[in-house]
Amino acid sequence: MAGFVFYSGPSMLDGAPIIGVAITSSTNRKTGSMVQTYIIRADVAPLDALRTGADSSVCGDCKHRPISGGACYVNVGQGPRSVYAAFKRGRYAESLADAAKACEGQMLRLGTYGDPMAIPAAIWQTLTAGAIGHTGYTHQWLNGDVAPAQREAVSSLCMASADTESEADMARSIGLRTFRVRRPDDAVMAGEFLCPASAEAGKRKTCIECGACNGVRENRAASPVIVAHGSLASRFIRIEVAA
Repeated sequence: MAGFVFYSGPSMLDGAPIIGVAITSSTNRKTGSMVQTYIIRADVAPLDALRTGADSSVCGDCKHRPISGGACYVNVGQGPRSVYAAFKRGRYAESLADAAKACEGQMLRLGTYGDPMAIPAAIWQTLTAGAIGHTGYTHQWLNGDVAPAQREAVSSLCMASADTESEADMARSIGLRTFRVRRPDDAVMAGEFLCPASAEAGKRKTCIECGACNGVRENRAASPVIVAHGSLASRFIRIEVAA
């Protein structure tokens, strides 16, 4: 996989060493051919991080981490594992400038694996500057351990991930757009629309064709909603955010 290490440094979530890797081509059928970015520990293999809880450096306090019994849809044994192995073999040049150049005129996915909040906002701003669009999601929009300026800047680029109606309402009350995961029998709320890349919407568009999940850069009134998916979808549990 051709790509670049665009960040190597401390996690903005807990200070542990992490890397951000941009993969410049993708065959992902849901997203389309976007530049994909992986956020992983620099010193711990992704599967080991998942088993021990060291993935908190890249996923924060996300309730869907496997160690918490959550329903994360990412198969860490595939993409993240391959990216980490290639990184350890020295396959990726470390260059933010080259990564930014590779993003020019392309659609960019912030956090194919890992939460974008783990990487300094200025890095994402550099990568998105020349891109024709981007998508991104963060569960860390309420994480009080993250510096306020970092939290605000990254949240502006990403959708606030929400797993309940109350979470979605809370995010909207502070000016964020949301991407809400729901159970099949949960209603679609006012101001939401079915993700057009989802099975329930007939997969009528890819993410690159839709481009709606770009945070608050564009003042769109509606927010996407999707039925829980992936191999652990049956473990999806609604957890209310404490007021």
